[in-house]
Amino acid sequence: MDVKNLSLKDIKFPKSWETKPNKIEYMEFVYQEAIDMEVWRKDNEIDILTHHHVTDLSRFFWPIADFEGLVLGAELMVWFFAFDDLFDGGFIDDNEDEQYRLVNRMNKVFLEGIIDSNPTGAEKMGHFLRNKVKAICGEKRLSTFHRFNSSCVQWVDSIIPFIKLKRNQKSLDFNLYMHHRKYNIGAIPCFLISEIILDPMSNIECFIWSDSRWIKMSEIVCEIIALVNDCVSYEKEIKENGAPLNSLKFIQIEKNLNLQESFEYISNYLNDIINQYTELETSFIQSYKPITINSNFIAIVEHLHNMSFANVSWSIQTPRYLSQTQPFFELRRNKKVFTKIYNLKNK
Repeated sequence: MDVKNLSLKDIKFPKSWETKPNKIEYMEFVYQEAIDMEVWRKDNEIDILTHHHVTDLSRFFWPIADFEGLVLGAELMVWFFAFDDLFDGGFIDDNEDEQYRLVNRMNKVFLEGIIDSNPTGAEKMGHFLRNKVKAICGEKRLSTFHRFNSSCVQWVDSIIPFIKLKRNQKSLDFNLYMHHRKYNIGAIPCFLISEIILDPMSNIECFIWSDSRWIKMSEIVCEIIALVNDCVSYEKEIKENGAPLNSLKFIQIEKNLNLQESFEYISNYLNDIINQYTELETSFIQSYKPITINSNFIAIVEHLHNMSFANVSWSIQTPRYLSQTQPFFELRRNKKVFTKIYNLKNK
C-alpha cells in the first residue's frame, strides 16, 4: 500500500450495506426554512454552498425516506452545523463562560422547550426541530421523543469536553478519544430520527430499541462514522490546524507510526468492529424473530448499518474533502469540478 495511495476500500464493509442516495428536491425547502430562522444569510453564496454540503448528507443517510423524512433529516443536519460552528468556527474562541452560556441555553431548548428572547439561528432551528419531533411522535410514542431530546442534549454536552480533550497533552489516548467521540459525532440523534422516518405509524414497540445489543450496535456505528470522518478530513484538518483531534494524526504520535501505518491501525480496528457489529445484528434479529415480518423493523435495522457506508459515499463526493493532494485516492479530485451551487437565490 503506497502511502500516497491510501484507500478507503481497506475498510471492509459488507456488500449488503451499500446504498444509493435519494433525490435532492428537499434542499430548497430546508434552505428557505434556514433563511427564515436566520441560520443562513439570504443569497450569500458561501451559505448556499455550506447549506448544500450540510443537507446533502440527508439523502445519503436516508436513501428510502420520502420528502418529509428527508426534510426532517436535513433540518437536523442544519442544526448540528449551526450550533457546532459557533465553537468550531472561532466565533467564541476560548471564552469558556460564553461556551457554557450557549450550551446551557441550547439545553433549555431541548429539556424545557424554552428559547431565549434573543435567540441565535441555531437555537431557533433547535426549538423548531424539538417541537416538530414532539408533534410527530404525539402521545403514542413519547418514548421516542424523550430519547431524541436526550440524545440532542448528550451531543450538546459533549462539545466542550471534546474541545478540552487535547489540552495539556502531547498526544491523545485512542480509547479515551473513542469514548468521547462516539457521542460527539452526532449520529445517535440520527438513529432516533430514523425511528420516526422509517416507522411512521409506530408499529414497533419502543422497548426493542432499548435492547443492550441495539445500543451497542448504535455505538459501533458511531465509532465507524467517527473514524471514517477522521480519515477523509485528515488533509483538510492538517492544513487548517495540524489536526490535533484527528485519530489518523495522533495515532502517528502516540504509537510512533507513519501515515500508512496509522491508517492500517485504524482500518484493522474498523474491520474488527464491523465484524463485531454483524454478529450482534444477527443475534438481535433472531431474538425478535416474530417481528422480522414487519418491514419497518427490517428497514430500521438495515438503516443503522447502511449509515456507515452512506457516510463513506457522501464523503468521497462532497467538495469539502476533495483535493488533488489527498492521501486517499478516492478523494483525489479537483473540487472545483464537483462544486455545484444550486439555484437557491431569490426563492
